[in-house]
Amino acid sequence: MRALAVVLAGSLIASGCAVNSYRIPPGELAHLTRIPPEARGQHVRVIQEIVASDVPAAPPVTDETQIVFAPSLEVSVAGGHRSHGGGFGGVKIGGAGNDGKAAAVAFLFIAATALLTAAVVEGSRFDGYARLHPMHPVHLIGHDGGYTVVPLAWLDPGAVAWADTAVVRPGEGPWHQLERAPLSRQGLAYGMYGGTGSLRSAAGDLAMGPAWTVQLGYFPTQQLGLFASVFFGWRNNRFDATLFESRYTAELQFLPVQLGILHAGLFGGAGVAYRFEDAVKLAGDRVIAGNEASSALVGGAMFQLDINTRIALTARLGLTQAHDEQMHDAIFGLSVY
Repeated sequence: MRALAVVLAGSLIASGCAVNSYRIPPGELAHLTRIPPEARGQHVRVIQEIVASDVPAAPPVTDETQIVFAPSLEVSVAGGHRSHGGGFGGVKIGGAGNDGKAAAVAFLFIAATALLTAAVVEGSRFDGYARLHPMHPVHLIGHDGGYTVVPLAWLDPGAVAWADTAVVRPGEGPWHQLERAPLSRQGLAYGMYGGTGSLRSAAGDLAMGPAWTVQLGYFPTQQLGLFASVFFGWRNNRFDATLFESRYTAELQFLPVQLGILHAGLFGGAGVAYRFEDAVKLAGDRVIAGNEASSALVGGAMFQLDINTRIALTARLGLTQAHDEQMHDAIFGLSVY
């Protein structure tokens, strides 16, 4: 679902970003089976869908609907029906400094558009907890493509093991939206950050210029993530010509510290760096070639302030070893999970 936030940019914003149906995550589905049927609708984790699951409508329940504990489950498979009694079965950009800068600006514009779309989509959809009637219909789609709809109170471990997707709809019963869930990083992640960084010229001088990083990756756990990272930086050198730096690295992020909505951790990675610099000259007729490639080591500290379950403001203080020199940057931006 998070990847679709980037792919479906224009259409999602135009259509209101998210649909009025919700998934129950597999872990929550299993947790619900351990709660007494009459109480399991009090605090249910739900995630609003971006694209609605293709399931038929179910008869709605009301606050007065009686709780029934004898299930009669039906699964449709390949056009037929069968009944169950509870069991389920690093690319170099440009050639010259000025050309590289122009290509980077175009890339950053596209990246910023994708980030804005992802932030609007993920920020607008609800990811948190709702209170439901115990007989609220739960649409289950099996790993084999089968389908059934059961009341929340009828879920059992067999149904959970069979189901690949569980969907609930607010219009099919009493629906009381409760609190949002805290920041969740697990799954795909996308971020873009801008600020300032020091860039070393082939002529030897070190000065500050605009610095940008775009990242796409995955968090297998809440604290640990692996990313592909692209860095662009540029400035004018002492000859008033363009110095352009690009880096392509694989990066590991670890954020073990949390104090309320503030999170902190470290990042580190390795890859390649390219420097393209125009009109690099020394005294007399000597000329230094400004174009150079080298390995790159990156690392530093990062801090996050969570906005909601899917979005965080991120600040990074980084140090880079490339071209036999040390450079640093301070950048700030948005992370979308």
